[in-house]
Amino acid sequence: MLQNKPNCFFTIARGNTGRYVYLFEYKINYYKVTKKVLYGKLPYKIVSIVNVPTNNIMNYINTVVALTY
Repeated sequence: MLQNKPNCFFTIARGNTGRYVYLFEYKINYYKVTKKVLYGKLPYKIVSIVNVPTNNIMNYINTVVALTY
């Protein structure tokens, strides 16, 4: 069985680690965006999953993703 792979991702580095990761999966009319966070040496944990319309994806990246800290 094939797994869905992200079409694009952003890693938001904090200190020496990539603490937040945004995964983007293209779904024709929208992008399924999964936000994950890294806590110490544990595996990444899903924080949220949102569906962003394709015509709003740049606005989402320039606001939500860019303002992640």
